[in-house]
Amino acid sequence: MNTQVAMKLPRFLPLHIVKGKWSMGPALQPLEDISKWIDIDEEFVNTLKLKHQLVEEHYSKFFAALPGSEAAQQEVLETLLEHLVKYFPEYYRQEGTKIENLKLGKVWDISDYQDAPLALAGQLVQEDLCIMQPGEEGFVLTAALAFFPLFWRVEEKIGLPLFKVHGPVPGFKEKLDKTVNNYFAHLHPDRPGFRIAWGIVPTDEMVLYWYEPKEGWEKEINADNAGDILWLRTEFQTLRSFPKSGAVLFTIRSFVDRISCLRKEPQIAHNLAAVIRGMSPHTQTYRGMEPFLEPLLAYLDRS
Repeated sequence: MNTQVAMKLPRFLPLHIVKGKWSMGPALQPLEDISKWIDIDEEFVNTLKLKHQLVEEHYSKFFAALPGSEAAQQEVLETLLEHLVKYFPEYYRQEGTKIENLKLGKVWDISDYQDAPLALAGQLVQEDLCIMQPGEEGFVLTAALAFFPLFWRVEEKIGLPLFKVHGPVPGFKEKLDKTVNNYFAHLHPDRPGFRIAWGIVPTDEMVLYWYEPKEGWEKEINADNAGDILWLRTEFQTLRSFPKSGAVLFTIRSFVDRISCLRKEPQIAHNLAAVIRGMSPHTQTYRGMEPFLEPLLAYLDRS
């Protein structure tokens, strides 16, 4: 990774880290500017090239959809196309059933994706896309094209209600499931919400589907080098409802930055340490911090 880029602060800092206090909650906020629903940055071309390669070589590992979700997928695709042409005319051009990515010179025929509209939608933007629809146990993941999940896989989550999608999250079903489902049910189509999720990982790889750390990796981390070996992975997530289908689209933009970049603002590094210390041991373990917890905290304290 380019050092200059690596030393910038993350584009999106999670609310927990900004406040320096851990809390068990979804940290959802209103997205006031609808033009910010989809994000484009300098990695646009590289990210979409990677997506196209993965679709061609490993489609079934990253896309899944339940029968009956097609109408919701189509509604999402139509809304997304309108948004892209309106807000990013220098990137996209639509003529009839053809949509062109002007930066890649790639053209898709929308009619080729009648059976899986989300598979096209997810190739047009940098975000991962997940559709949730109402079910007997709350909102259910009915379709997804997701390349960059933080240690979860589409094939394991498709068809599950929210509380099972978040099954490994300590306390989600008891404390958050009802709140989040209620939030989904009352979302307004023109007033999306957003949150910034995060995790700490020992790799800057964006696609984690096949990632396996080498044996003994945690023994290499100490209070001096933790900031160079560990990475802060952030996700800018939006939630938008769709009136015809009643679906909610969950978008995920993933970013990765060296922990060392936080030294640009030592208070942010100290806030992260406070957040980690505020977690229960169970939560620290769920988030994968146990192998490097002590050297990471020592590194952050020195910042």
